[in-house]
Amino acid sequence: MEKKYDIRIDGNVATWELNKVGAINGTYIGTFKFRCYLTPMQKIAAGKEERDLLGSNIALAPEHERFMAYSLTQLKYRIIQSPPFWTSANTSSMEGDLPDEEIISEILDAAISAEIQYKKELKEKKEKAIERAKSSAEAIEKEEEGLANEDEDQESGD
Repeated sequence: MEKKYDIRIDGNVATWELNKVGAINGTYIGTFKFRCYLTPMQKIAAGKEERDLLGSNIALAPEHERFMAYSLTQLKYRIIQSPPFWTSANTSSMEGDLPDEEIISEILDAAISAEIQYKKELKEKKEKAIERAKSSAEAIEKEEEGLANEDEDQESGD
């Protein structure tokens, strides 16, 4: 699978650089730091805020509005550090309330890509650790067999 974004993972924090031109406000440049995963309580809180944004009749909200509510609430919990354009955007309601919605989508896509990349790297590390443990166990087993054979040889030679 080809990497869509240049995301650096350090522990459970991902760093990503945005440099994109929006349709309304021009160029957006800055560094984002994301959580590589959300805890169950963070997921629940994001979901609650998403439903609160859409109001009591969520089923009547257009798909586009549902996506924007999802995006902004997910990013509220995923973003650890962001450039000034994100934090200064209409702070009376929610950070990231940008007129260039495609930028919001791009940032969410990068945040989710960071989670996918983190989980993939974690899985690979676990698989390598298991392989090393198996190799070590096999080496110990062979060494013990060799020692047992030496003991048998010594006993039969006595």
